[in-house]
Amino acid sequence: MNDRLALPAAAALAVLTLALWLYLLLFGAAGVQVANRSGAVIGGLTVCQSGGDCLHREHLWPHQIWRIPLEKAQANQVRLTVQEAGGQRQSASHSPKTTGSRPSFVVGQGGRIEVQ
Repeated sequence: MNDRLALPAAAALAVLTLALWLYLLLFGAAGVQVANRSGAVIGGLTVCQSGGDCLHREHLWPHQIWRIPLEKAQANQVRLTVQEAGGQRQSASHSPKTTGSRPSFVVGQGGRIEVQ
């Protein structure tokens, strides 16, 4: 690439990157957020939609957020299940009242799951 094209190409790339970030922030697909606020590594996470589709994650580190995109049409009910160290499983469900709302689960102290 010659020097005449380097600056316009960099400027175009910067504008496209900014436009993509704005699109994702303002018009992004509905999704689920799982935040680990327990202070420990949690494992055995499963997020399932009402249609039966499930995603699994082995570990979620302290203060880490897992963002899962969902189809807006299928986001009727979402269930989070977390397996504790002793083998017990805790779960919580969320049924959005409005379309486009984003379910947010927070795993707190002792593995307690809160829906926000």
